[in-house]
Amino acid sequence: MPIINVDFYPTFLAIAGVRAPAGKTLDGENLLPLFKAQGSPKREAIFWHFPGHLDNPVIRGRDSDVRLGFRTRPVSVIRKGDWKLHLFHEEWQLDGGRAKLDASNAVELYNLRDDPGEHQDLAARNKAKRDELLVDLLAWFRQTNALLPTEKNAAYAPDAAAPKATGKRGKQKGAADKVTK
Repeated sequence: MPIINVDFYPTFLAIAGVRAPAGKTLDGENLLPLFKAQGSPKREAIFWHFPGHLDNPVIRGRDSDVRLGFRTRPVSVIRKGDWKLHLFHEEWQLDGGRAKLDASNAVELYNLRDDPGEHQDLAARNKAKRDELLVDLLAWFRQTNALLPTEKNAAYAPDAAAPKATGKRGKQKGAADKVTK
């Protein structure tokens, strides 16, 4: 049963015997019944939304992220059963969104049962599953009023090489470092 960090708060509230604050909607689910073998979460999918950049790439990252000096770029994800779909915000906006999905790298699809390391992108080979999860993710955007980038960054250079490693540990300086200096 996949869980996510937003499940912790409702679970801690349940353990403490405290109700959620009035007027607050909790994103996660109480996992206490799962821990007590009395049931499991009723959701069909979990979602996460990360509309930001992290620098200092990891070797296992997307080739384009490593080349540009990022660990991750703005992304939203849905996990439903054995399937996980990533929607990369910048490619989605810049490369034509849904209308040009087959020709872009905006979406990646993985079967976690067969490929837990997410090495085999199945988005082009399993369009039915890709589209199913994409519909669910886009509906979740609308339901939660998730913010997405809408303007092009004039300074974006997709073919730029990653910055050279510097410092004692040989860490790469990411784009965030360049902006603040």
